[in-house]
Amino acid sequence: MKSRRGPLLTLTDGGEGGSLQQRLFERLRHAIATGIVAPGERLPSTRTLARDMGLSRNTAVAAIERLTAEGYLESRVGSGTFVVENLPPDYAPAESRAPAPRPQGATATEAALPSPTLPFRPGIAAGDQLDIEAWRRVLGRSWRSLSARALERDSAPGWRPLRVALAGFLEASRGLRCHPDQILILPGRAAALDLAVGLAAAPGDRVWTEDPGCPLTRALVRRLGMTPVPVPADADGLDPAKGTALAPDARLAVVTANCQMPLGTVMSLDRRHALLDWAARADARIIEDDGDGGFTFDTRPPATLMSLDRAPGRGGRVLHVGGFERILYPGLRIAYLVVPEDLLDRALEMRALFELHAPVVEQSALAEFIDEGHLASHLRRARLTYQERRETLIDAARRLWAGALTLTPAAAGLQMAARLADGLALKGVPASSRLAPPLQPPVWYWRQTWPCATPPAPGRST
Repeated sequence: MKSRRGPLLTLTDGGEGGSLQQRLFERLRHAIATGIVAPGERLPSTRTLARDMGLSRNTAVAAIERLTAEGYLESRVGSGTFVVENLPPDYAPAESRAPAPRPQGATATEAALPSPTLPFRPGIAAGDQLDIEAWRRVLGRSWRSLSARALERDSAPGWRPLRVALAGFLEASRGLRCHPDQILILPGRAAALDLAVGLAAAPGDRVWTEDPGCPLTRALVRRLGMTPVPVPADADGLDPAKGTALAPDARLAVVTANCQMPLGTVMSLDRRHALLDWAARADARIIEDDGDGGFTFDTRPPATLMSLDRAPGRGGRVLHVGGFERILYPGLRIAYLVVPEDLLDRALEMRALFELHAPVVEQSALAEFIDEGHLASHLRRARLTYQERRETLIDAARRLWAGALTLTPAAAGLQMAARLADGLALKGVPASSRLAPPLQPPVWYWRQTWPCATPPAPGRST
């Protein structure tokens, strides 16, 4: 190479960011493409390059190998490494690339998405509660230990180590005894609910749903050709007696027994037994949606409906849905469905037919995360944090919104319900879309996972 005064280039050339290897690769590529290092010119040895730039030799070797593999450099035995005479045609330096014109204003898709910085977003856990270092370690080990074959597709029900870990965790934390083979791993809570509804009922059936309740549930029921029947839910949960009066021929009930969505109440033990008795009499099924993972504040997590479904004449009526999007982080699209044994074969067929597979690497990491006790620790830590934030919100509502807004302290979950005083309405919300009956004040919901210590002042958007 021609004699130069000083090093070939520095890592501050052309911007910052990325690992040292990536930055060195990009700086060298940019220098080649812009003619700073001319075609046919010889590069310094990796030892010299590393010394001049203050890097390890391994970093320099890795960057040179990448440039050689992508056609920018060539190695000549006994002579060194040279810039190729003809550069790859698909590379142009950043200065010569005109940015694509961006439409003015937000697109329809962008406008529909909630801002990542706003508090009170429904269905989003507090990101500051996850032990990211522990998760990074188990995820890294999973990548290093998995074979290429394991990356193709998981087993029929899901990654077995995760199903074994979940079976132990559910028994220890929720009193739910099940065999690992009864657990199906699915790509998210929506997929798990969709599969459960399709297993438990048929097109044309009437299905009890909670009122008020989760809009996703009613949408899934309608999509599968069934008729949702809203059944009033109160402080004790969905009322089977009212459900029988509204739809005595219903074949399925979908409930959030451990944390009613959106009121945050916990279904009483009497209601649980009454619901199970109804299912036995009507030869119906129950889907227990436990998406919040048992976040309870005033008592221990209650016994699940599936764990109570043990009495003679009752067995096999309940399908249990759970997931990790709300208790760890929303990008972890892993949920699970615990099915009765008589539905297992059909459930496996449907999972395979619709290719409801979850990423194997994340499944493997989650199995280790559970086995090493990180999930249990996370739930304990997050429960205390959410309880503190719940009390902060209640106190702020009493001080700042007295006479306009009344909060209903939730016994479980991440959300709370608030009722507007008589004569008040939500600005911009049409009467037809209000969640409360027309003659009562509307109800508004939010999650209590905001990152700040104090909720927004009255009048600001939530």
